[in-house]
Amino acid sequence: MVGKVSAIDYEATWYYPKEQDGWFHAHNALRADLTALQSMLDLFEAQLKGGIELSPVQRKTATRFLDCFLKFLHHHHHNEDDIATPYLATRFQVPEKIGADHKEMEALLEKFEGETRKLLAATNMEEQMRVLPGAKEAFAGFNRLCQEHLKEEEDTALPLMRKHFSHSEIKKHVVAKITRSMDGESVGVFLRPMTKEQRRAFAKQEGIPFFIRWILFRQAAKYQRNVWQPFQRACLPSGAAVSA
Repeated sequence: MVGKVSAIDYEATWYYPKEQDGWFHAHNALRADLTALQSMLDLFEAQLKGGIELSPVQRKTATRFLDCFLKFLHHHHHNEDDIATPYLATRFQVPEKIGADHKEMEALLEKFEGETRKLLAATNMEEQMRVLPGAKEAFAGFNRLCQEHLKEEEDTALPLMRKHFSHSEIKKHVVAKITRSMDGESVGVFLRPMTKEQRRAFAKQEGIPFFIRWILFRQAAKYQRNVWQPFQRACLPSGAAVSA
């Protein structure tokens, strides 16, 4: 149920554009990982057609990257469904399609995860070639809906949030809860698409103390070193999905 709606328009309390909001940055992180997964599947397809099976290193690094992506995505949906949406709904009607999309996306994601894990568990080229088309098809369906969903949230829910709530209210009742629940790998996924300058600007924008910034940036560096860079070297074409 929607609570009492204030006549005040809080947009002026947001001193940066919506594209610099943490919600938008989380979407950028998801889009970056989706691009990387598409590039990975395309490379695997070309490699298998060339008669070269997926190596143990490729399967291991891809599995680690997939695990981090799925964890970040599930965490993001939890943040929206269990933290952000209930709070936002106290002042405006959150579009029902957003919640419905999450349920549809979960079904598509389950199919994509299942097919991709079959591919990454296959130890011979014949089995890999048999499973790959299903993984690509499942990813295409999930990617399409996910991209549409992210844009819809940015075009509808995000502007409504900035209109009906002040920056300080969202920071206290939504952002603080979300940041406390993020682990080091999720921090790494979140920060990966940003340049160093963008990371510093975001930390300053959100009032993150210097010591905490140091911890977060170290977590991001660890993710780059242990997850992203091994995956990038083994599973992406040269120059694809370049990290910050």
